Amino acid sequence: MSTQVETSQSCPQPSFFETHKFTVLRNTVYITVILLLILIPQLKIAKIDLAHDEAWILGERVSVEDGLMPVIFALGFFAILVIVLNLVNGRVFCGWICPGGWVAEIQDKIRRKMFTPRSKTPSKLGYYFVSLVVAVLFLALFFNWITDLRVFFYYTNPMFSWMWVAFLSAFVVVYFEVFIGKRWCRTFCPTGIYQKITPYYHKFKTTMAPQYDLSDCGSCKECIKNCPMALDPRRMAYINDFYKGIQACIVCGECVDTCRQVRLPQCKEPLMTWVQELPERDPDFIAGKVKKS
Repeated sequence: MSTQVETSQSCPQPSFFETHKFTVLRNTVYITVILLLILIPQLKIAKIDLAHDEAWILGERVSVEDGLMPVIFALGFFAILVIVLNLVNGRVFCGWICPGGWVAEIQDKIRRKMFTPRSKTPSKLGYYFVSLVVAVLFLALFFNWITDLRVFFYYTNPMFSWMWVAFLSAFVVVYFEVFIGKRWCRTFCPTGIYQKITPYYHKFKTTMAPQYDLSDCGSCKECIKNCPMALDPRRMAYINDFYKGIQACIVCGECVDTCRQVRLPQCKEPLMTWVQELPERDPDFIAGKVKKS
């Protein structure tokens, strides 16, 4: 016992940022994007109000037609951004910018706690309610760009019925996305599918450091358990597959963080790392076969 205590005391414990670096950075970017989506229309930097047939650009009232220009520009900018990022380092947009991906990731963590085969009925019902609230808030975030949200409470407004039809139609899709969590990004997201079937390049890839093999992991596999895309980060870069290979990777760095969380407190070198060129590996490694010692 005393030997174990001495070992743990002599082992310098890593800081929170050392073991959660990419989690912190990604969440910072995600939150910044969400805040911009809230503040830009709220401060009328770019805002359309279809319910009252008016719009604003930089705080000045303009026609709805003129107000559409910055919205169209923003959509075009993001479309180009997705393409450029995909050509440089794969699905960076999904892993670092997309607000839908962030919501789905948080919802996925909530789902694991509240909606499992072992969860009791009250917990599952609670998850339905949480999904409902999140879906409504997420939709309100985007509808705030095109209308005054108060229109949903004033039936005398000519746009009242049309807005409710639009909201409820979109709600069906968004609730489904929120309810299934990150599975939406893995299987259904049109932006993700587009990125996987168009030209892409990964300047930086996560994989197991070349001096290690699968047997060095033991029974840990925490990087697999924590991968938002349900991949095996140790060898996915070697796999040419639409769902299991690097095409599905969102470059989030969670596997690197997770490996650090497990290994650094034990004074062990992390196994997961970033590389530009993949080290050569034998077929057994790529197939996921652990070599017997």
